[in-house]
Amino acid sequence: MLQRTSISNADITHHLKIVGHSNDHDISLSETALLIAAQDRQTNSIDRYRDHLDSLLQDTENLLEQVTLNKESLELKDILGAIETVLYDIHGYKGDTETYDNLENANLIAVIERRKGLPIVLGILYLHVINSLNLEQTLFATGLNFPGHFLIRLSYGKEHVIVDPFDRGQARDTPWLRSTLKSFMSDQAELRAEFTQSVSNRNILLRLQNNIKVRLIEAEEPEKALEVLEKMLLIAPHEAAIWREAGMLQAFLNNILAAIETLEHYLLIEEDHRGLMEASQMLQKLKAQLN
Repeated sequence: MLQRTSISNADITHHLKIVGHSNDHDISLSETALLIAAQDRQTNSIDRYRDHLDSLLQDTENLLEQVTLNKESLELKDILGAIETVLYDIHGYKGDTETYDNLENANLIAVIERRKGLPIVLGILYLHVINSLNLEQTLFATGLNFPGHFLIRLSYGKEHVIVDPFDRGQARDTPWLRSTLKSFMSDQAELRAEFTQSVSNRNILLRLQNNIKVRLIEAEEPEKALEVLEKMLLIAPHEAAIWREAGMLQAFLNNILAAIETLEHYLLIEEDHRGLMEASQMLQKLKAQLN
């Protein structure tokens, strides 16, 4: 019987600190998401979830090997079909349309156990498989900066496609993107080039944590929301906006000394002047309470 690898909160915090100072291509998206999920669920081992990720990759490779027996070279549609079969048919993953706002939909371990989740968590599984495949041609997948609904762009040779991990990896065209954007933003919203730009692994992790934070604030659990912000600061210690939000939430929770320290750091690193006045006023108010 294999011995489980035990992990502690200190181990996870150490990992997140390393992520915070790593180049983006050195960040393991799935491993970091698993560790964050383990901390949230107070799980001291993620071995079986790592094994599951390995099995998703192995099953996809086995299926693609069968495809290559019948044709000279793979096409992008073959790869898409293999991943659809493995993720959604064999392993039964699906987007949770019934309890979309359930916090477990944003936790990778819970999603693996329940086989359903948010677009971004299913997207992390999809990206793990795609970017781990070893094929003759270069296959590359990246998350997109699309508002409200996480999407993935795949490139294989000269072929490119945008897919939706929440809906069995279905291809999404411009009319779908436009109508979906309007549903999330407004009827006046227009599809802009920035919405289909690639996002980094770091930003995917931040977007995932932001999903959790927003739901905790809506549930009126600010203390837990602050814990999420603190994880986000470990992942992205140079993101001024996170420092600002953390400082404001600390002030709301009456953590005066922590709020002062956080907002002072925010004012030190912020380059966008639009948020400075409110933060400065809050800082003065907090310091006045100490007198």
